[in-house]
Amino acid sequence: MLHPDILAAGAVLWRHGEHEPELALVHRPRYDDWSFPKGKRKRREHLLATVQREVFEETGLRPVLGRPLAPSFYDKDGRRKRVDYWCATVAGGAAGPATSREVDAVAWAPLSEAAERLTHERDRLVLADFTRHADRVTVPFILVRHAAALSEADWFDHGELRTLNRRGRERAAQLAGLLAGYPIERAYSATSARCLETLLPYCAAAAVPLTGLPELTPGVGAAAQAGSGFDRIVAEGRGAVVCGGKESVEAMIEHCLGAPVPGEEPLEQGSFRVLHTVGGRIVATERHD
Repeated sequence: MLHPDILAAGAVLWRHGEHEPELALVHRPRYDDWSFPKGKRKRREHLLATVQREVFEETGLRPVLGRPLAPSFYDKDGRRKRVDYWCATVAGGAAGPATSREVDAVAWAPLSEAAERLTHERDRLVLADFTRHADRVTVPFILVRHAAALSEADWFDHGELRTLNRRGRERAAQLAGLLAGYPIERAYSATSARCLETLLPYCAAAAVPLTGLPELTPGVGAAAQAGSGFDRIVAEGRGAVVCGGKESVEAMIEHCLGAPVPGEEPLEQGSFRVLHTVGGRIVATERHD
């Protein structure tokens, strides 16, 4: 498939209704249509930032991201457009005012009526994918490879005290915003400075406690121990983010998925994989480079 000319992101934002789930639909006066909240990615913006921004701008509600849904593809003014969607619930707290000039109304539609309310067939396909999944409320476990660090040649002290370089610090700051969309309660890291630093901006902003795990640290633990350590985190049943080096992160991914993902390269520095679980069972996964 050719690379899309336009990238966008949105969410099927839902809440529990009296008898069935209710979905947030937005009305755009320019097109006189009803659709799911979504919008185009800004230049150099990550799609996870796009979906959080667009949903808030169009509904005034902060989305809590769950499992990803099948993307939507269609032609827009002669250009190929891709919209990535996520299941999402609503974060606690009061709603703010919608600020998008493209939307003049937000309505909550019962699931059984949503297909009739939606204007476009492409949105009905997204709805069908949402409806197929009974496990819409998931617990995320996010595996992060530490961001770029100072080179070993430039570091004259103990290797595990090696810190992030400027590019790594910028990525760590970006991660704080990207991870904010997920329901995370705990953060864990190898005890290497570069791993701890990768999660510190997020943990400070989200008030999430950060715990060091020596078994994830090169020279202290072994990659084989990483899988059992991750099992203990999953067994707690609370959304968590874990940061480590290349070997330990890939060992945890392979341990959880049962085998390496065919044809997939290891995570790059500062990249992460999200494992969406129900009762400790993985029901969906997504990768963000």
